[in-house]
Amino acid sequence: MFYNFYTNEEYKGKNIELLKSTGLTGAFMTFNQARKLKGQVRKGSKCVAKLVRYVSDQPNLKTKKLETSFRSYPVFHISQIDFKEEQNDS
Repeated sequence: MFYNFYTNEEYKGKNIELLKSTGLTGAFMTFNQARKLKGQVRKGSKCVAKLVRYVSDQPNLKTKKLETSFRSYPVFHISQIDFKEEQNDS
């Protein structure tokens, strides 16, 4: 199972094939998602895959045709991320 740790949603389509090729299973997330969860990608870690997300169909003003656009983003496996433990000052 391949899912996004931050959104808890499973990956679909071509992204599953990309993640299977890494040999890793489980949770993945982007750099910014890790930061939002008070995590830090280990120094020197490389992204395990660049996933693709459908963005939108927008009309091209010159040709009057719809153009599909995609965005790619690098993801890291959960094992590459260190989470900070909160300390109580009391």
